[in-house]
This record gives sequence, structure tokens and C-alpha cells, in this order.
Amino acid sequence: MLRFVAPALFLLGTGVAFAQTSGIPPEELTNTRRQAGDSITVCVDATGQSRAFDLDVAQAIGDALFLQVKPIEGFGGFPVNGDGFMDELTLAMNNTCDLFMGVSVSTEVQVSEVFSITRPYVTIPFVLAVANSDWQKLADIPLDQRLGTSMSSIGEMTYITWAQQRAKSERWVRLPYADPDLMATRVLDGTIAGMILWQPTLAKLQADRPDAQKLRTIATDPVAETAIRVGALVSSRDSFLRNQVDQAIDALVADGTIQGLLDKHHYLGHAGE
Repeated sequence: MLRFVAPALFLLGTGVAFAQTSGIPPEELTNTRRQAGDSITVCVDATGQSRAFDLDVAQAIGDALFLQVKPIEGFGGFPVNGDGFMDELTLAMNNTCDLFMGVSVSTEVQVSEVFSITRPYVTIPFVLAVANSDWQKLADIPLDQRLGTSMSSIGEMTYITWAQQRAKSERWVRLPYADPDLMATRVLDGTIAGMILWQPTLAKLQADRPDAQKLRTIATDPVAETAIRVGALVSSRDSFLRNQVDQAIDALVADGTIQGLLDKHHYLGHAGE
């Protein structure tokens, strides 16, 4: 039976960290290796905010390696605490997926022996979005106003760490939201002054909702900016593919392909580390 040693994976649909021990019966895990061929199977989270972007990156990687990309979308809908995610991911990486796109993995924590981590193909920040045109940074927002944060996200964790070092009178009241659409509504109607969320989530809101075009990003000062390095998982049994994907990512960063995809999807951040 495969065992997880305190993994710290972040599913980018929510930014939630998952830490579980796998309870998968060993008979459900195959022991076959990926056969050499002209295609790679790419998995993504169906509910991920950056799903379309990650699939574009996967296609670019496939093109660079002269491989046909076969996407699979069967994941998503997990509760905010991540119940079931690690087992599903283990089965997928062991039995089905050559690549699982769109995850942020802490390099300081050992991950499952089932998969290894590619180079980051992009780094994208959390942002502070407001509707008030007078504010240029978080410090401009009166302390009697309230802020929304994406529940259990890295951006929320950064704000909490900062706030815990301040007196109650020196920090903003934080309201966590599991639904970014509702959080955006509350910014637009003035219930909360602003919201801290992953920038691709904001980009999707602005693409889906005309009224969200009124939202603008401002600096997070005095809270430090938080960014996620996004990469992919590769089966640890296929070190050759991992090396090839890393080389492809380096080439796509160097030639501007990934930056072009960032621009296409209206994402902030930068290609690579």
C-alpha cells in the first residue's frame, strides 16, 4: 500500500491545502508503466479556476515534445476540507494520468511516492480587488471596513498571519467566503470593501459578469504579496517523461509561449519561477 508523508498539495480551484494518508486498497492500483508512444494523457480539475489556461499549457508542452495531448476531466466537486481528493489523485496518477496540470506543491514538504513535481510553468499572485476608485493600496482602506478572503486559500493564510501580529484596532475584520461570485457581489454592493483572491479567479469573474469589470486590483501593502508557483505532477515511475516535460517548460518560458498564454487569459504574474 502506498503511503503519503504529509503532502502539501494545493488544488488551485480553491487554493486549499490537502494533507491526508491514502487508504486505497492495493488491488485498485496498477503496477504498469507508461508505454512509449505518441501521446500523453493530461488530467485537470474540472472546477479549477485556471483549467483552460492549464490545458493550453499542456497542449504547448505536447507540441514541444511532438506528442498528442489527450485531456481527461473527471475531477472536482471536493469539499473545502479536501476529503477524498488525495485518494482520487493517487489513483489517477498511478492508473491514468501522465500529467496532472494546475497544482501548487510546497517544495519544503515530501510528497507521495506516486508522483513527482515538474518545474513551475507560471507564477501567479493573489490580488486585492476593490470597487472604490480612490484606493491605491490596502492601507488606504479605513480600518472600520471589512475584507473578504477566499476561504482556506494561501492568500487568506498570509492575511491571517499578518493580522495576528497586530492589535484588533490595527487590522481589518476578515470575512471568509467559499463562493468567489458571492464575494464579488458583496464588494460591488459595498458590504465589504475588497476581497483577496487568486487572480485567475478574478479574471474568470470579470469574463463571466459584466458588472465585475468595475473591480480593480490595488496593492496589498502593508500585507506581503502572495503568489503561487504552478506546476504539474508526473508519475514517479516515468522519470524520462518528467525530464522531457521540464525541458519543454524551460523552452516555453524562454521563447515567450507561456507569457503569451498568460496574456491570452488576462492573467497577472510571470512565466516560470
